[in-house]
Amino acid sequence: MNARLAALNALTAILRDGAYTSLALKSHIPKDMTSEDRRFASLLVRTTLENLLRIDYALEGFINTARVHSITRNILRLGACQLLFLQTQSHAAVSESVLLIKKRKPQVAGFVNAVLRALDRSKDHIVYPSGETAKALSVLYSYPLWICEKYIADFGFGFTEKLLGAKAPSSTHVRMNALKTDTHRFENELIAQQLEFQKSGECGGYALKGFTDIEDSDLFKNGWLAVQSESAMHAVKALDIKKGDKLLDCCAAPGGKSAYAAALAEGDLQITAWDVHKHRTEMMRKNFDRLGVFAKVQTRDAAIFDASFADSFDTVLIDAPCSAMGLMAHSPDVRYARKPHDITQLASLQSSILSVCSSYVKIGGKLAYMTCSINKEENEDVLSSFLSKNPDFDIAAKPVTLYPHLCGSDGFFYAVMVKK
Repeated sequence: MNARLAALNALTAILRDGAYTSLALKSHIPKDMTSEDRRFASLLVRTTLENLLRIDYALEGFINTARVHSITRNILRLGACQLLFLQTQSHAAVSESVLLIKKRKPQVAGFVNAVLRALDRSKDHIVYPSGETAKALSVLYSYPLWICEKYIADFGFGFTEKLLGAKAPSSTHVRMNALKTDTHRFENELIAQQLEFQKSGECGGYALKGFTDIEDSDLFKNGWLAVQSESAMHAVKALDIKKGDKLLDCCAAPGGKSAYAAALAEGDLQITAWDVHKHRTEMMRKNFDRLGVFAKVQTRDAAIFDASFADSFDTVLIDAPCSAMGLMAHSPDVRYARKPHDITQLASLQSSILSVCSSYVKIGGKLAYMTCSINKEENEDVLSSFLSKNPDFDIAAKPVTLYPHLCGSDGFFYAVMVKK
């Protein structure tokens, strides 16, 4: 299998089947391909997704038929991405795209050839939408129109343009697992493996460049590191976890925040971790085992009250199911999968979980609510509604929203409350 065919299979899984970008790349780019081909396939898929609506806008000027099969359209998108964004030689971009379509739908090979050649001839003269409009932002930054309209209404045009223009870092952000190693040994191992790294911010994470096949590395297998965003680390540190505390992580899988809390408490933390899906609780158990974290892991629906847990925990952490729209820079599939009604439905679920799980906090204990969303409907509105109905809780510190273009990491929201 060559790199472009692997890229086509991954892109199709994402856009047709709703697969997550990271999982599609892992599933459809074979490990026996050369490292150069694997990097190219991954780059091609990610760049196409990051610029999908701009690519589609450019292609439409050269397509004169009402219907284009999804496989044909994806091959055109990959070819256009090479011509418009990757500076691939024109001959290679076009001819390889024609070879791809001949393997799937040979009867339209001439059509693919004609469209891409026309695009190549005219690519420097395409007129894109301009001005302070949602349509201009949608095409320029490849976000669905409804997202652009929503954020312009919420934040204003200037803020929205910077927000949508934010690019995900090319490096991989990890944290050192202090339960398995220390800074000196960890950094020496990074140097020994010739990994370029930079410490990131006050949380002590690391931005690693060129770190591919992470799960196959000894650093990962031995539990010396965990992939975790700087934003998530900030949220966990805000909990101010104490040694000996009892922590309930209500929507925990894959367990990254509980594992970091355990490391901050030097392993002296009584963790109960839930997830509603059995396969995700199994994933969490494996993650905890790898990282040396001791926890009581259970498959449980956090929206269903259980009186046996009432007033039992020093800290209850709710990393609520959310739209994940704070992750759209580095997970562009979220942009195209999410729909407006999702936000309303998720806000209702979030409110239910927050209401139920607040009962598990001890008097004087902490309740943390967080999402990887930047939508006020899922964040400030859910929090405000909860506080209005639960006067026995006070905000411990001003809630925080992290925006990708300001923090250089994932979009994130977190708030910590105290039970009076």
